[in-house]
Amino acid sequence: MPHILIVEDETTTSWALAEGLADDGYTIDTFASAEDAWAWLQKGHSDLVITDFRLPGMTGLELARKLRRGRHAQPVIVVTAYGNTETLRDLKAAGVAECFPKPFGMDGLRRSVRHALEASSEQRNRTRSSRS
Repeated sequence: MPHILIVEDETTTSWALAEGLADDGYTIDTFASAEDAWAWLQKGHSDLVITDFRLPGMTGLELARKLRRGRHAQPVIVVTAYGNTETLRDLKAAGVAECFPKPFGMDGLRRSVRHALEASSEQRNRTRSSRS
């Protein structure tokens, strides 16, 4: 089953995301900071990252940029209460798969998670096929 990292400093939101997605059978790890998630990713692997935009220290946007530049190819979904046109443009430029405004509905987020995981899997399969 796919592994998802949740990076959210609001305990209630982190818990709700983890519980809602665990119900779908995903393996979940949660982090209160992007720095902790990044440190974990240096040793581990996830299939998807869901991160808040505003975090103490490194922001969700900065984390998405680091993931895109590094060896990590997993999709990133951002949740934010502070979305505006400039923020959305920056997130898309950083390769973010989807941006959800807070408050968000779990049904929509679940659909986006499934879609992002499917697209990522298809991309990996195309990459493997082209190398053969």
